[in-house]
Amino acid sequence: MEETVWERLNRPPARYRTVPLWSWNDKLEAAELTRQIEEMHAAGIGGFFMHARGGLKTLYMSDAWMEAIGLCIEKARELGMEPWLYDENGWPSGFGDGKVPALGPAYQQKRLAYEFAPFRNGTAQTIAYYEITEQGYKLSSGDDADQRSDLRVYYEVNPFYIDTLSKMAVGAFIDEVYEAYWTRFGESFGSAIKGVFTDEPQFARRELPWSFELEAAFEERCGYRLRAALPALFFQTDGSRKARYDYWRCVTAMFTEAYAKQIGEWCGRRGWSATGHVVDEQTLMNQVSSVGDPLAFYEYLQIPGCDWLGRFVGEDPIVPKQVGSAARQLGKKLAITESFGCSGWNVSLRDLKRIGEWQFVHGINLMCQHLQSYSLKGLRKRDYPPSLFYQQPWWEDYRLFNDYFARLTMLLSEGVRQAEVLLLHPIRTAWVEQTGRDASGIRPYHDAFAQLTRWLCQSLIEHDYGSESLIERHGDVRDGRFIVGQAAYRVVIVPPGVAIGEMTFELLQRFVSQGGCLIAFSPYPLWVGGVYDAASERLFAAAVQPGWSREALAARVAEAAPPFVALADGSGSPIASDEINVQTLELDGAMIYYVVNSGDRDFGEIDFYFNRKGSVSRIDLESGEIVPLIWTETEDGARIRLKLYPAQSYVLQLVPGASEPPLKFPDVADVRSVALPLDRAWRLVASDLNSLTLDTCRIRIADGDWSERRPIILIQDQLLRMRRTVPIALEFEFYATPDVAGDREFYLAMEDPASSVIRVNGQPVESTECGWWMDTSFKKVDIRGQICQGRNTILLETEFRLSPSTLEALERAERFESEGNKLTLDTELESVYLLGAFAVSSEAPFTDGERRAVFNEGPFKIAALPDLVMADDLVRQGFPFFAGNARLEQTVRIDQAGWSSASWQFPSAPDAIVSRLWINGREVRAFVWEPYEADITDYLRMGDNRIELELTSSCRNTLGPHHHLKGEVYKVGPDSFKDKPGWTDRDIEPGTNIYLDRYAFVRFGLSEAPRIVLRGGSNEA
Repeated sequence: MEETVWERLNRPPARYRTVPLWSWNDKLEAAELTRQIEEMHAAGIGGFFMHARGGLKTLYMSDAWMEAIGLCIEKARELGMEPWLYDENGWPSGFGDGKVPALGPAYQQKRLAYEFAPFRNGTAQTIAYYEITEQGYKLSSGDDADQRSDLRVYYEVNPFYIDTLSKMAVGAFIDEVYEAYWTRFGESFGSAIKGVFTDEPQFARRELPWSFELEAAFEERCGYRLRAALPALFFQTDGSRKARYDYWRCVTAMFTEAYAKQIGEWCGRRGWSATGHVVDEQTLMNQVSSVGDPLAFYEYLQIPGCDWLGRFVGEDPIVPKQVGSAARQLGKKLAITESFGCSGWNVSLRDLKRIGEWQFVHGINLMCQHLQSYSLKGLRKRDYPPSLFYQQPWWEDYRLFNDYFARLTMLLSEGVRQAEVLLLHPIRTAWVEQTGRDASGIRPYHDAFAQLTRWLCQSLIEHDYGSESLIERHGDVRDGRFIVGQAAYRVVIVPPGVAIGEMTFELLQRFVSQGGCLIAFSPYPLWVGGVYDAASERLFAAAVQPGWSREALAARVAEAAPPFVALADGSGSPIASDEINVQTLELDGAMIYYVVNSGDRDFGEIDFYFNRKGSVSRIDLESGEIVPLIWTETEDGARIRLKLYPAQSYVLQLVPGASEPPLKFPDVADVRSVALPLDRAWRLVASDLNSLTLDTCRIRIADGDWSERRPIILIQDQLLRMRRTVPIALEFEFYATPDVAGDREFYLAMEDPASSVIRVNGQPVESTECGWWMDTSFKKVDIRGQICQGRNTILLETEFRLSPSTLEALERAERFESEGNKLTLDTELESVYLLGAFAVSSEAPFTDGERRAVFNEGPFKIAALPDLVMADDLVRQGFPFFAGNARLEQTVRIDQAGWSSASWQFPSAPDAIVSRLWINGREVRAFVWEPYEADITDYLRMGDNRIELELTSSCRNTLGPHHHLKGEVYKVGPDSFKDKPGWTDRDIEPGTNIYLDRYAFVRFGLSEAPRIVLRGGSNEA
């Protein structure tokens, strides 16, 4: 008999487990690939996407590449893991490593442009000429049209990406990549491969797309010629709304059918799943001119997905809810998120959980982590970090995260989600408000849409979005319910808008006639199919029209579709908050309530009210146990009381018709307690090797003069600009105190030491490797006995190589992102690292910054390790560049008599990724997220107690960015380490110098002193 979902909670199968992007970004070696898969398996990861990425030194799609793919498929099958393919060398998907656009202009991406007379750009690529008349823009004809016209509309070509509106071009991409994989592996591994990830396909980015196939498709779909309407896409004219509506509807359909449908159907015929996400999902302003309607695209992916970048959750749930809505409506069991790219090296397991759960409660249910780097060599360590892989000091504890999300995925994907409210997605209003490249007219409608979905979430009203592209294909009205595919809704909400589709309008009329609840907000979408229709005014005039407030909206919705859950604080007041969201499911006869606090607010004890009667239990996602809770019966359901900490969640199971509830909740107010803060100094009993990152040096090119000291990352750019191969010498320096000089364990960690002549303090050093540190490309070189008191120098002599092929690649990379995203360099100059049992100090003061940053001007010197430290921040006490584990110890005496229970508490989240506690030699637990407390009754004894804390850091203070003007950065890209802002710094004025000489670290320690709380006896005694 097959196990039930409840029985599988202890050991969720691979199909529910996380599936990270595995960045293949260096020369692929069989032994290393195998080792890394074994690392993933041990960490509870279920599979991997084999993802070609910048830095790759094995030729993409070559025999060697295919052999590596086959090796990994076989190893995954051996371990019961699920291997997935990725369809591009870099991203965005579609260009087939450049081979598809190389087929010619018909295959290349094109965009519309215009110019007014006098025309200066010639006649090539002209689509049409126009004369400006009193009636508007009149299409010119004749051989002399260019001489007498006022406006020229033409197209521009991007030779580095493909025409994704063209079935022919996308078909060539499928032939180049998908068919190549199937030919190689279909017979032997076809069933083992689970599918293919496609990444950020697009028809443009803030442009108007063009295709050689567009005019014929437009005339067939819309019944008139597109050329006559082209000026209306750029300017306000009579009929511009109709022209724009038809243009974007046609473009969206062509993109969806050429790309998503062809790839989805190709995969489906072979038993594979197409998955991935489109670009620019966040706002209506971006969606229009990139993908048209993202929900239309999701229909054809077996597992639709989204992308979530940075170390924060959204102000609104639009991105995950778009995917979750389409998946639910179309009966797709899984919806995936690619998450955590750009979140930076200090992202914690707590952060990962909080960001992931914010998406999961809004409809996502499968996790793809961005990313796991095969190598951190060179630019790879700055490739939208972090690498959530073996390089991290906390890697041994990563299984906690992966097991947690495996259980969550299993419950959410097997359950049937409940939602009775549909919020119409206003993308078609955005279509008619897009004026050329100007999307500013869309902003008010986007903001209104975002506000409505926030209000519904705050009111715990579970809802989906209604894409009119999906409504056109899967919409219906039955028994007073508005139907989209497999979902039925009692309430439809129409946000402020301008345009609505004909099918949607007709279905809303039927919905209202059958007694459905239609709620509408002004301005109403009166332009049906892009044409004004007086009947729409009558429809919306008859709709429910609440005031513009959360309370008014929630009250009217609740009349037809009351929420499944309500929350109240200790005083009985209802809780309405952006931080708390809920998802309700039915699973094997039980109700599942998934409640998530994705904010930093501690709500204390709150009451949960459910609209079903039954006994309530908590499903522990850390252990898989189902823990009965104390509950009381209410008039129409059940009530429980729980604490809700910051970034905490609950999965609650309600089994109808179960046992009688307890009479009341326990009263602990009169229990006596004593708190013992551990705020004294701790003994530093052990730590991993400390490190000092040397990221500035002097350079000498050939026989030239020595430069001033400069950042190594800017020296790399300087040499790339020279566009030639040159011999160079680099001189790094550091300072040491007398107590660490001499014959002690010291290592120089560097990349590719065999390519350099190494001298320490003028003495040659053998470049023989003695193991690796952090990443297998960071080789250790023994420099024991080479360190002296005072100033020390490390001299590296090497050649900076630039091959002709790399020079060509650099030029292409400046023209389009697809070329830059697959860039591999011949030589990469990087920081070097000093390793040893030492402290790193500075005479400059350490000062605090935002986001737990710590600043220091430097310079730094190495000194003896301290014996005692305060646990608040080890950065200030010798560990500013540290990555690893540090173990602290102190003795606590318990003299208080009469206590019956004891707990350990961190008053706030530690500034450590993992905080592991031992008491009297016995491990209590590892703390990685809330609640930061544990029952330690069985670990304490009267008298002296030995308390040990092992704090685990991230790679952040070693790898940076150390010099960004913001200090700690929550959206990190390659440019975050340099001197000019990139796209991850859009809030900074272009051209601003963002590289500061001062160093920025993050705190490492305990934000507040932990405490032991003893309880027992009575305050009345």
